[in-house]
Amino acid sequence: MTAVVIFHKNIEEMTMTLEQHIEELRAELRNAVDAGERREIEVELETARTVLARRIAKEELP
Repeated sequence: MTAVVIFHKNIEEMTMTLEQHIEELRAELRNAVDAGERREIEVELETARTVLARRIAKEELP
């Protein structure tokens, strides 16, 4: 089962896998110049990685 993150933007619904979201955050972090923006991205990235790790661990339980 693939983890999914859903974002709501106006009427549109955009869905991407958690892995794609992490890759996008990593790219944003590489290009972020502002220290405040970098910190926000780092926090969101760490949260996404934690969620992914928990979901993987949950799938591995017998």
